[in-house]
Amino acid sequence: MIGPLEGIRIVSVERALAGPYASMIMGDLGAEVIKVEPPGGEQVRSAHSPPYFKGEPSNFLWVNRNKKSLILDMTTETGLTAFYDLVKISDVVLDNNRPGVMERLKTDYDTLKGVNPRIICCSITGFGPDGPYAKFPSYDLIGEGMAGILLQTGEPNGPPIKPAPSLADMSSAYYAVMGIMAALLHRSRTGEGQKVNINLLDSAITLLAAQFMIYILSGEVPERMGAGHLMSVPFGAYKTKDGWITIGVSWPQVTKTLGIEWTVTDPRFATIENRIKNRKELENLVTQALSQYDTKTWLEKMRADDIPVGPVYSLDEVLEDPQVKHNKMVLSLEHSLGGQLKMIGTPFKMPTVNTAEYTAPPTVGQHNHEVLSKLLGYSESQIKALENEQEANRSNLQSRLRRSS
Repeated sequence: MIGPLEGIRIVSVERALAGPYASMIMGDLGAEVIKVEPPGGEQVRSAHSPPYFKGEPSNFLWVNRNKKSLILDMTTETGLTAFYDLVKISDVVLDNNRPGVMERLKTDYDTLKGVNPRIICCSITGFGPDGPYAKFPSYDLIGEGMAGILLQTGEPNGPPIKPAPSLADMSSAYYAVMGIMAALLHRSRTGEGQKVNINLLDSAITLLAAQFMIYILSGEVPERMGAGHLMSVPFGAYKTKDGWITIGVSWPQVTKTLGIEWTVTDPRFATIENRIKNRKELENLVTQALSQYDTKTWLEKMRADDIPVGPVYSLDEVLEDPQVKHNKMVLSLEHSLGGQLKMIGTPFKMPTVNTAEYTAPPTVGQHNHEVLSKLLGYSESQIKALENEQEANRSNLQSRLRRSS
């Protein structure tokens, strides 16, 4: 696929969200992404979480476009050999397994740099490759809770609230992509590969950098603001006559639009310090003014006065917005199982990114023969030997599990 990362090959030993999301971003940018899955497919496939497209679960589909699926059992000799053969002709190995897994599989960076000295390895873990928590299991929610996000979200005195997006996973994916890009640039200058380590906890902490700075400088933990802003009033989500709007930083211009110009000279609101101190009084005045008209009217009035404002949408309303449609944020991809799969698209708007070339998420093992024969040059007998060993190993494992249950 043509794109700014055309010619870069990513081998991803991935599962769930953080790893697959990172590799999908690079696939969107033109990299060739080979998703290495164990027999039966990665864990999200086997979870079978509804809803489905042609039997494929939604939580797999949304992070796996623009990839090739290759089934390799790396606990077998032929599977590990095939993986090494793939590493020899690849640029990046990405994984989001617990520390120690890649070492047990003999696919860690120290091993792989002997296979390909130019290889770049990136691991996304819960807490990092070492330290007191390194070997503990983790998920997005745990990272968000430990980073402080759950107690900085929601209304004052409310329970811990998880934001709708998986912020620890998704931010880790973004940082992984940035780290890989930087490593690729470094390699282009020096010829050297390297190891990139990203973890959910660190990534989630960075999302609260502003709040931590306030705490570091003042010694006080910022209170939860709901949809408000720690250092700006009015700012947030406000009720209108028939719905909600969001208003950004706009003092004092917004007072004229709302018809409360007198607040600009009122001592309670004349300085930012006083507006923050008297936040509730000012926000009550804003809400009272907004109750006069419906959302559509306020959007028109505020946009005419160049006030940063927006509607508060439900998900179904988002996709009907004219700007979202103009930005082509919904893709329609031909799936190998038949039919068009609609997906949320990419924010990259670049002349070298052509979404018409994007491919739908692969079915399990869809590209086995293509990768093994065309990319690695394996003969039919080699492919058959690999498949037979993997099937025998899987059967033995299932038999052992049945005997132990």
